[in-house]
Parts: sequence; structure tokens; C-alpha cells
Amino acid sequence: MPASFLKPALRGFEPYMPGEQPPDGEGWVKLNTNEAPWPPSPRVLEAVRAAVDDSLRLYPSPTAAPARAALARMCGVEPEMVALGNGGDELIAMCVRAFAGAGERVAWPWPTYPLYDPVVRMHEALPSPHAMDEGFSIPRSFFEDEAPLKFLCNPNSPTGTWQPGAVVAEAARTARGVLVVDEAYVDFAPESREDLLAAHANLVLLRTLSKSGALAGMRIGYALAQPEVIQSLDLVKDSYNLDRLAVVAAAAAADDVMYRRDLVEYVLDARGRLGGDLAALGFEVLPSATNFLFVRPPPGHPAAEVYARLRERRILVRHYHREPIDGWFRITIGTPEQHQALLAALQEILS
Repeated sequence: MPASFLKPALRGFEPYMPGEQPPDGEGWVKLNTNEAPWPPSPRVLEAVRAAVDDSLRLYPSPTAAPARAALARMCGVEPEMVALGNGGDELIAMCVRAFAGAGERVAWPWPTYPLYDPVVRMHEALPSPHAMDEGFSIPRSFFEDEAPLKFLCNPNSPTGTWQPGAVVAEAARTARGVLVVDEAYVDFAPESREDLLAAHANLVLLRTLSKSGALAGMRIGYALAQPEVIQSLDLVKDSYNLDRLAVVAAAAAADDVMYRRDLVEYVLDARGRLGGDLAALGFEVLPSATNFLFVRPPPGHPAAEVYARLRERRILVRHYHREPIDGWFRITIGTPEQHQALLAALQEILS
């Protein structure tokens, strides 16, 4: 399409580029997109199979009501405090549509989830990134920004760093408008910030079932907030933004608490062991509160070169080609076999 047909805000636009997705079944060691190392819960698979029937000719619940009820039970809130989205990404877009007008700023600390910037630009709002301080801590300027909408990814991607409750509470207290805390990885962190919802009517928590729920392929995200804020998100959502199978899968995953706990425990244990193995190879390994590690290769081994040589061996990690994280990798916690393949390849490459 000729660029002249695009609205001015999209001319020269750079869209978000997801991590590489090779075709299924080709034997790649895929540690670049933070998917779960386990398959979905057997209860989820059973529920989805049972839902593949004649009812697929009918539209789903426009509010994804069964999933809202199950997620509310899981989080200990009322269903009126839950909104659903086609992945966390749609909820990010819904927040921009609901809380930031054209020409208004949307703020976030940087580096962080790179989707925020293109979504804000698509809606003709103005990105307002704030460079993080040393150690990837939140800069004072982020708290002082008077943008009507702010995003705080916590735990942060791609750095894996986590901000304690006092930092999040200050961000909510000082925000002129809505603070969206993107908690996509919170199940792997020390604690969540549900404790702040009652005291801060401007707070939205974004979650996903892609990680600890092992449902990245179903695209299920949810938000927690006070009912008035949830009503604002429902106001701007697509009519049927979750299909019938996603609603069924979300409800079943939310109810299978033990499977999710076991998956998280595995990831935490494997995260520690893989981090130690990478450090023994000379990598700099940041403390992580997520299902991935943020690491830098040893001196004398440029990240771009190591990445390319891993890819030649059909091993994928995430390498960001931008400052201030150009020399770093984000490595998903995978299976023991995947870790073994990664470590063996790195030993060969570094030698």
C-alpha cells in the first residue's frame, strides 16, 4: 500500500517485532519468547476437547463471563474487577484507547516491553520514555511525569528486574491518571501488587495465562482493577475478543491451582541452576524475578556473534539490537534437555 494512504502518525512507523517463531516440529531449541516449558494442564486440554462441538457455530460470551468468574476466584476478587483480553497485548491497547487521548503523553521507564511504543503511536498519543537509572531502577522523572497514562512492567522485561511494593505504591500515588502495572511475569516474582488495588482507584494490574498457565497459543490476558476502571476497559474492547475455546481454557487453567504452582516451582529451581551454569561460563547474569534470565556474554565474545552461532545450531535466544541492551541476551527457562543443548553449544562457541 502506498505510504501516502497511511495516516500521518504511521508514516515511517516501526511495528513491534515478536521473537522469531520457527515452524513447529523442526527441532529448534526455542528459548526466545518466554513460553512455558511444560504443556498446558491436562484439565485444560480435556476442557478444550470437550468444548469442540456444535456450539462453535455460536458466538462466545461477549464478556467471557465463565473465565471472568474463574479468574476472580483465583485472585480473590469480584468478577466486576476482572477484564479479559486477547493476550496482554490487547489489554495494553485497550488501556491506551480508554485513558490516553490523541496528543497526550503515555509514560514508561526504559528499557522495557517494546510493544508500548508502537501501540501508543498507533493511537496518536505521544510516547514518553524515561531512561532507567544504573541497575535498571526507576528514575525520578517517571514519577514526576504528569502523563494521564503510565506503564510500569514489573517484573520488567527484558531485564527481569523487580520493583518492591513501596516503589509501585509511590508510582500509583503520584500518577495524575492511570498507572498500569504490567505483571505478565508476576507468578515468578516474590509477590504481586493485588494488595494495592483497594487503596488506589487508578491502578490496573495486567496479567497473562501465557506463562504460568502454559497457554501462549490461546492468547488470554486479564486485568484487575476497581469496577469503574474495568467498565472503562470494557467500553473500548472488541465485541467478542475471546473465542469460545479461549474462554473454556482460561476457566480451566484458573481452577487448576496445583498445576500452576508446580510449573512455577520448576521454573524457579531451573532458573537458579541455569543462572549458575551461565555464570560459570563467564556470563554476567542479572537477578531475575521472571521465567527468563537477562545475561551478557563474557568479554571478548560479542553478543551478535554468539547469537548468530547459536542460531546456526538451531538454538534461539532473544537478542535486542538497541541500546542500552544491545550486548545482552534474554534466555527463557526451558526444559532440562533444552538447557543441556544450550550450555553444550555455548561451551563450544566460547572455546
